[in-house]
Amino acid sequence: MNKEIHVIIVEDDPFARDFMSMLLRRDWRTRVVGEYGSDCGIELHHALRQAVRPVDVLLVDTEVPSDEQWPMKVVQLTRSLEHPPAILYTCTRPSQHTLEHVVETQGSGYISKQEILYTLATAVSMAAHGHFVMTPGVQMLTGKMDLPEHALVIDGLLSAARFTPRETDITRLGLLFNLEQRDIADDLVVSTDFVAEVTGQVYEKLGLHDILSGEKPPDEFFQDEILLMRSRAMLQQTPGAPGKKGRKAPWMSTLAFHLLTVPEIEEIHS
Repeated sequence: MNKEIHVIIVEDDPFARDFMSMLLRRDWRTRVVGEYGSDCGIELHHALRQAVRPVDVLLVDTEVPSDEQWPMKVVQLTRSLEHPPAILYTCTRPSQHTLEHVVETQGSGYISKQEILYTLATAVSMAAHGHFVMTPGVQMLTGKMDLPEHALVIDGLLSAARFTPRETDITRLGLLFNLEQRDIADDLVVSTDFVAEVTGQVYEKLGLHDILSGEKPPDEFFQDEILLMRSRAMLQQTPGAPGKKGRKAPWMSTLAFHLLTVPEIEEIHS
């Protein structure tokens, strides 16, 4: 699947919904085409049926206190579609009962929002490509359960663990929210020189300097075809690429964002 992955987010928590939407909108692979709460079943069904092109993935929150049957209702909404989307379920605290439901209804995965973190787009991409996706906390609940083929465990915590607290702050503001260095300095009450220094440390840990210097090719960092294609095209056109003078910070930030979102992935063999 080399085209953009069209995603609809179904999430009642507005902060979680906004954060997930931001991550998916910034990623080269994904495009958010709708955002709904669990009380918008009719609107969601209409959006699925009237979409210009089929929706590829539904990202659905499972923790709806007022309606324990909500995950099943989402499945029912998609059954009449000619091209039903993959359904990737999310949670804050994994549930054995919900996991069993996801497997029984042939869902495309069950992930903890705290464990997937910045690597959400990778989970969505894997689900769109036919994999069953879990995070480590969900995997702990599988026991002897028969899992679908092509099951993957995606750990987004390892990607974030490499940074110090100050690097984490600047990563969040600079790479996720895409703020300018002077705005980051104002927010953290530090100098712009300090922000620039720490940003360089973050880029170093992500491997960006190795890529820009030509010491390592992008395929040592990216396995996804779209990420490889876009990163190679960027390096060909961007000042600061091997053989060119100068650097253009906005492009470096974009490439660094995608390096940040590369998770540890383990394939599970049933």
